[in-house]
Amino acid sequence: MIALIVSCILAAILGFAAHRASICTVRAVAELTHSGTGYMIVSIVKSALWVFAITIPVFLLVPHTTASINGWQLTTTALFGGLLFGIGAGVNGACAYATMARMVDGEVGMLLTVAGFALGVILFVVLLGAGIASRPVPAPSLVPDTMQVAPYVGALLLLLVLIEMTRLWRSHPPGTTIRELIFAPAYRLSTAALLMGLAAGTIFLLFGSPGYTTTFQQVVEGHIGTRPMPTYGRWVVLGSVLVGMFASTWQRKSFRIDWKPRLSWFRNIFGGILMGIGTALLPGGNDALILYGIPGLSPHALPAYAALLLGIFVALLTMRALFSVEMRVACRNDMYIADASADLIWREK
Repeated sequence: MIALIVSCILAAILGFAAHRASICTVRAVAELTHSGTGYMIVSIVKSALWVFAITIPVFLLVPHTTASINGWQLTTTALFGGLLFGIGAGVNGACAYATMARMVDGEVGMLLTVAGFALGVILFVVLLGAGIASRPVPAPSLVPDTMQVAPYVGALLLLLVLIEMTRLWRSHPPGTTIRELIFAPAYRLSTAALLMGLAAGTIFLLFGSPGYTTTFQQVVEGHIGTRPMPTYGRWVVLGSVLVGMFASTWQRKSFRIDWKPRLSWFRNIFGGILMGIGTALLPGGNDALILYGIPGLSPHALPAYAALLLGIFVALLTMRALFSVEMRVACRNDMYIADASADLIWREK
């Protein structure tokens, strides 16, 4: 129970930080293609590295914990799932975390994405029954095989964490209090990456791998009877992430219900369907790959995430070429800029 309570607190911090920094894999690809900078993708890489930094020392001190880490086989199905999820996220205009963050901000379109996701999971079950699709195949994690180099990697990462924390503290605006930093309207990407990575790594150690997209997939399948419902703990941890995001939008008063019907809602539904199928094939979405699959050295994680990035790039390029719709993202000085001249919305060129 104590581990669950701590995990929930950390999950809320993770959700709060992700919301304040607007971290999103789709935004990261759009920033690269539109602005030619890579602040967001660097922050995503940092998130995974900070998970390594918190888990490696524990694996070294308590070696038997590595035996409980599981992964998934690298298969064509997993790569296709990553590609499909990426295309869906690109069409939707938001990845797993950004969909949740924008949903709690009041965007009805993102709620439709979640509905589309559920439809995608149901479609996967139909394809499974027809013998067209297959479930992912478990495989041992590669963590036990890397323990010889883990002390050196762990020491380097801990040093980088200390350097990063020192850099972030020294570069904060002079005269600001801790409270003002916590409730700043927007977080630096590096700050959010550090908070998310350390929180996710600790949750991983205390609770296991609570991939939020896979949890929701299991909820959908549990309701149609093809899989058991997720455990109570996974429900609560997922809910805590949403609570953290909602606390962020409530505290900075950014909640606005955007219920006016628009054609882009069809993109949200279609993108959600592809994300749902992709999650089932992988398994997991970008959240599970970045914070758990890659740090857990699952054989499928890095190649599947590369396929996911490719899928987002293909979707953004196709939307721009065929429908004259461009996703514009800009970051400056380690922060995502959301203003009238460079914001994350689909718009006519």
